[in-house]
Amino acid sequence: MNSKKIIGITGYSGSGKTTLLKKIIQLMVSQNIKVGSLKHAHHDIELDIPGKDSYELRKAGAQQTIIACDKRYALIEETPNQPVDLKTLINHFSDVDIILVEGFKDEQIPKIMCHRNTIAKPLFIDDFTIAVASNEPLNTSVPVLDINEPEQIVMFINNYLFNG
Repeated sequence: MNSKKIIGITGYSGSGKTTLLKKIIQLMVSQNIKVGSLKHAHHDIELDIPGKDSYELRKAGAQQTIIACDKRYALIEETPNQPVDLKTLINHFSDVDIILVEGFKDEQIPKIMCHRNTIAKPLFIDDFTIAVASNEPLNTSVPVLDINEPEQIVMFINNYLFNG
């Protein structure tokens, strides 16, 4: 994709992607790794509030709107005729050591597939799947990590990205 270090965390709804990512991020931050996160939503998202100035400016037709305060800012960009691609989103990140991407399972990025035996769905392993995080032993062509041991998964990610 580019020179940025990217790992995708994929899996079906209910497989524990967000729970795992929260733990991975906390562990990486404790190791002084600067983490960016990118989440794909399958529904229309609304970040600003109807009636607020930023919402009204965007609804008036602004292509891009930035909402800012002293501690954070958010860029909202309208893409009604062209769904945004992962490369464009990744390029918005700066000053991070790694970008953890939730979702985007069809993208050509290294990814860890989350799998739980309570989800009655087949494994989704493609040429870019580098491991499976699961709560049960599996017979796969890629390493199987314990989804309940985020330290093990962080070690795997660090070895893959920073020592590979």
